[in-house]
Amino acid sequence: MTIAERYNTEVSLILPHMAEDLAVDPTITSPGEIDDIVFHRSELLGGMAIAILAMIEQQN
Repeated sequence: MTIAERYNTEVSLILPHMAEDLAVDPTITSPGEIDDIVFHRSELLGGMAIAILAMIEQQN
């Protein structure tokens, strides 16, 4: 499972009402790329993405 697939899954579980805004291409393999993509949509969403990625990292 790629980091993007894990990220999209977490987004759907934690923030289902915002999943569409936060979702990324599931083939992405870099947390930094996820952050860049979501941050370019909005700074608020980028901050949320960083927090979700940090939660995933803690689960490892």
